[in-house]
Amino acid sequence: MPCKVPQSKVPTEMTPAANKLELTLEELAEQCKSGDLHAFESLVQRLESRVTFFLYRMVGNMDDAADLTQDSFVKAYKNIHRYDSKYSFTTWLFTIAKRTAYNYFRSAKPSVEFQDYAELEEAHPRSLLESKDETETLWATAKRLLKPLQFEALWLRYGEDLTIQETAHVMKTNQIRVRVLVHRARGILVRHVKNESKGEIQ
Repeated sequence: MPCKVPQSKVPTEMTPAANKLELTLEELAEQCKSGDLHAFESLVQRLESRVTFFLYRMVGNMDDAADLTQDSFVKAYKNIHRYDSKYSFTTWLFTIAKRTAYNYFRSAKPSVEFQDYAELEEAHPRSLLESKDETETLWATAKRLLKPLQFEALWLRYGEDLTIQETAHVMKTNQIRVRVLVHRARGILVRHVKNESKGEIQ
């Protein structure tokens, strides 16, 4: 479902969308602050599918994910004046999307045990499996096996290719805890794949 902005917000003068192609997300957000609707439309075009897929992984229903995506972009538009372009716009937007999903669930976030791990070795989950279809199956398995926070950390880190720091910011936690969540999630998936294949995975 395409995201729309209330017409009352539409400025009288707009910059042509074609001029937005080479701008960064942060630059587009700054233009959006000045009332440039084309800048916001460019942000939606670049990020809508990513946000929708992120929310789908959380709620498990594409229709709900599409609705939540629209809600997330509307909230972002209404609060764009609060965005600081010194920081990643993607991180800011995903934080809004996550909060929107939690409001949808209307339930407290589950607790996760925390232990102060040192630097943890990481490998992309895709390295566990070879084909794209198998990777899709792996994410579905991860959704079923992992605790919500473990899955969220793994998806933000590898599904969305956010850095550990960006993932921590979206999840409102610290980088060490993110590494712990990712480490434990990877361990669960590796053990599962080993059991399924009865082989040895490095």
